[in-house]
Amino acid sequence: MKRLAIVALGSSILIFIATIAAYWFFITQDDREPSRLAFTDNCSDCHGQGNNGPDLFARLRLEETADSLANKILTQHADLIVGAQFDEPMIKALALYILERRQELPSILESHNYRIPRGLVRTQLHDFTVQLVTKVGKGPYSIAPLPDGRILLVEKVRGLTLVDKLGNQGELIEGTPRVWQEIIEARGSLAVLGSMLDVELHPDYSRNGWIYLSHSDRCQLDCASPWPVTMVRVIRGRLDGNRWVDSEEIWSVNKSSYTVVPDAVASGRLTFDHDGHLYVTVGGKSSYDNLHDMNTPYGKIHRIRDDGSIPDDNPFWQKTPIDITSSRNTVWSYGHRTAQGLATNPLDGTIWATEMGPRGGDEVNLIKRGGNYGWPLYTEGLNYNADYIKIGQELGLDFDISETITPIVDFTPAPSLSNFTFHYGNQFPAWRNDLLIGSLRAQTLFRIRIENNKAVDKERLLTRLGRIRDVEMGTDGFVYLLIEHDETGSLLRIRPHL
Repeated sequence: MKRLAIVALGSSILIFIATIAAYWFFITQDDREPSRLAFTDNCSDCHGQGNNGPDLFARLRLEETADSLANKILTQHADLIVGAQFDEPMIKALALYILERRQELPSILESHNYRIPRGLVRTQLHDFTVQLVTKVGKGPYSIAPLPDGRILLVEKVRGLTLVDKLGNQGELIEGTPRVWQEIIEARGSLAVLGSMLDVELHPDYSRNGWIYLSHSDRCQLDCASPWPVTMVRVIRGRLDGNRWVDSEEIWSVNKSSYTVVPDAVASGRLTFDHDGHLYVTVGGKSSYDNLHDMNTPYGKIHRIRDDGSIPDDNPFWQKTPIDITSSRNTVWSYGHRTAQGLATNPLDGTIWATEMGPRGGDEVNLIKRGGNYGWPLYTEGLNYNADYIKIGQELGLDFDISETITPIVDFTPAPSLSNFTFHYGNQFPAWRNDLLIGSLRAQTLFRIRIENNKAVDKERLLTRLGRIRDVEMGTDGFVYLLIEHDETGSLLRIRPHL
């Protein structure tokens, strides 16, 4: 017991030191950003607001791409580039900084502010209003509207609750997996090990009552770790009043795959296809050398049956015997960074995901069986130190981009895409089957129309709203948004203007 106490004390001290270091790094990140400093030192005398040169931040240039702008900088300011000793990635980083300013992307700190619009919001196809359903607690992450008009709501560090049709949020539902308080809160963001993640209804919920929950399961000494470690786990259960009953484990991995990487990159998004298979996203909750190892769960989308059994037509399935620590039999696709959104096209049953890139390179992806999505060897984004992403080369990854599934839509600069839905209600008929995609840093609700696997229309429906964590269709045909802001959040409803 004494030895365990010493180990626990030592691990607590290490975690405290690491947390303080991470906190300092996080709160000073914007001030230390290299391209911001480079622009201030070398470009702002001519191109800052009110100076002699053209205002590079003017929104009239909104549709210019990072590559085209980088090429202009390279060709029109060759002497400056030589004098400042800018390398090629710094030129692209400058282009990204300019485009971020044009799109008025807030800092991470500023993104935790929010503004619910008053009055009518006018857009290309439908005008609407935004209504507050209810204020919610800390760390809102996901919602699942029920057929009777109530809404299941997950808060990462609180748990699962029900919001009734009048907007009243009930007490925590008893019997769900334990969640843990944040280790630290920095600028509104939570560092957590042991949180609740997504909630999803079974496609036949009205008949069987099954509700699926993903959470980051936590262990420490009981899994031979000197510090807390977590990993995505999926369960299902039913509601009996305000109690979670009939709980069953649906998907989990061996404890050896649990890691100390915080849950912000856990993902844990859920969706069902038309055949009743459940898909689970797992982010890069480990070192990146594991993302292309089929025996590990990280950076992958997994596929199982609704009861947790494993289909033998999964692309990397192997007949037993198999290493008990391997998760390869459930892998459906790989090479993902952090798939923060997952949804099924209601028309054809295809699976789609949104993925956060680094600085640039957010993606909307059509998920294909056995697909390699390229990270970390291929991305349109840069590292946060204004350098190319070199992790893939350093790890010895060697495959041609033609062997990867490239994104249907690339977002560069990166708005920090979150969860999304396909619109299928009758309240906004002109949005039929368009993707409604939330974003965190950009605080923007995007509408994207895809035809023949190409984006043919893209619109910002709402901006400066708040960090949009989830977007779902209600059974009433309205669109529901879950946003986080300050230290809490809000559940919102979008209603058409009649």
